Amino acid sequence: MKSEHSINDIAYTLVRNKGQRNLRIHLSPAGDVLVSAPYHLAQKQIDDFVSNSEEWIQKHQQKVASHSYNTGDFVPYLGKKMGLLVIDGKIPRYDIIDDKIIVTVKKQTIENVKKVIKSLYVETIEKYMETRVPYWCEILGVPVPQFGVNRAKGKWGVCYPLEKRLYLSYMCATLPEDLIDMTVLHESCHLIHSGHGKDFWALMEKHMPDLEQRKAGLAKITKSGWSMNIV
Repeated sequence: MKSEHSINDIAYTLVRNKGQRNLRIHLSPAGDVLVSAPYHLAQKQIDDFVSNSEEWIQKHQQKVASHSYNTGDFVPYLGKKMGLLVIDGKIPRYDIIDDKIIVTVKKQTIENVKKVIKSLYVETIEKYMETRVPYWCEILGVPVPQFGVNRAKGKWGVCYPLEKRLYLSYMCATLPEDLIDMTVLHESCHLIHSGHGKDFWALMEKHMPDLEQRKAGLAKITKSGWSMNIV
């Protein structure tokens, strides 16, 4: 169920989802505020959540507006800010040379550049999962599930234990590789423990002794929003 709301001059689109447990907030590529919430959560709690996020919203709306998608802009990729070079060409493609991402497009528009960057992100995570999902599943002693890349921006990954499926967001391509790997392990552990109880975290720590350090790194990146809404 989708509806429009406003609190403290912050306009936002609310989507209520059955089965969702927590409030989540993110921005569209245009900087619009999108909130997803548990189906029966009181409207006042949602408004308070948005109001308390005002500083975060303003900060990241400025980041959204700062991207030009022209030569000289930057592209977050594997934990680095890569320089962007946009050139004309017949076939849309991307190339990575040193610290630059070269985007070739037929016509230099924001949407065309975004499409190429998105394809880079999707293909990067697909290749990563092809090796790391089977690796972690073997370590954990579970069958390799169906896996793939989704277009989520509110969550780095998701697992459906009963269906034996797990997905990573294409936005994981903005993260350092050690944090991508932590996300793969996290979702793979959900094939054994569906919740985030003591047994789940004990299993994570068993196979990733520096887990707390990695979690702190991911939380810092998530909070900063430096990679958010590039595509």
